[in-house]
Amino acid sequence: MTDVSELRKNIESLNKATTAASKRKSYLLAERSVASIEAEFNNINKELVSKSDTLEKLRKENLALKQEYNVLDSRVKDIINEKLEMEKKLEQLSRTRPELSSTNLVRAFSDSLNSMDSSLKGSSSRVNYSISSMNIKLKTNIAMNGNDLCFQLPKADDLIPASNLSEVEFTISSSSKAPEFTSYEDVPDVVGVDLETAIAVIKEAGFVQGELIEKDSELEQGTVLSQIPSGNSVAKSGDAVDLVISKITSVEVPDLAGNTLASAKKSLVTIGLSLGKVTEEVNSLKAGTIISQSIEAGSYADIGSAIDLVVASSKTEFAAVSGKTTVGSSVLTPASKPVSKVSTRISPTRKSVLRK
Repeated sequence: MTDVSELRKNIESLNKATTAASKRKSYLLAERSVASIEAEFNNINKELVSKSDTLEKLRKENLALKQEYNVLDSRVKDIINEKLEMEKKLEQLSRTRPELSSTNLVRAFSDSLNSMDSSLKGSSSRVNYSISSMNIKLKTNIAMNGNDLCFQLPKADDLIPASNLSEVEFTISSSSKAPEFTSYEDVPDVVGVDLETAIAVIKEAGFVQGELIEKDSELEQGTVLSQIPSGNSVAKSGDAVDLVISKITSVEVPDLAGNTLASAKKSLVTIGLSLGKVTEEVNSLKAGTIISQSIEAGSYADIGSAIDLVVASSKTEFAAVSGKTTVGSSVLTPASKPVSKVSTRISPTRKSVLRK
């Protein structure tokens, strides 16, 4: 090492030095060489520790990989053994399979066709499906049993050359029976009429309202644009008739007077309107009863419009007794000043009662 050689040279200079100054200089040089060697030694030691840690980590990873390999190797062997067992069982099952007679073979094909046909008829689709044909290829020995043609199907363990087997190809076809229309009804044509009339006509014909789809149109709102099934076609009684109508933009405002606030809100939401501002007013009606509404009943309002309501107040109740008006526990005569003050807050209906 360079530092060690330099250290030796400095020590040798120190030994040969004759004056104090030269000895001091040689000593300092030797001390620096020692410090440099110690620093290099520390670096090498740190690097050795780091490499030792890395080596230990690699050993652990190698051990983990070996263990994982052993587990996978064991699993592969188990799978191979399971495969061999399954192959043996399949071979055993194929050897013990009963022989299928030609009669049973034809019956099996017939049952398969009937099963598929029943599944298709049980579908909820509006379209009818049927099995038209089934193509079959058989490798078999053909033999005659009297006047009957028999198919001798080979077993799984039979060793028969391919040249000794005949290939028979045939097609099984099915013909649909005449459809029964006793449960079908004519679907009325409601295109061009309003929604309310269309629903009434559909129900009267024995059908029910299906999906309702709104579509932008120049026709009057609620007019039926199209329907499924189409008009003048046939469908089973009780089936749903889907309608496409011109988009509804406004609805008729119901008469809410005399109803409770909760009932009115439910009625408005049901038809696409909303409850607006609610104002209380002193009235002889039961508290919370609707007195008037901002949009007159029977008129039309845009979908989403808010209807403001005036309801009977729950704070003060009035009652007419022998020409006198009771406010809470106080009795006011028509000549009293408070009467005119109170009468400015009551409804027109209540004013007429007071005047009498």
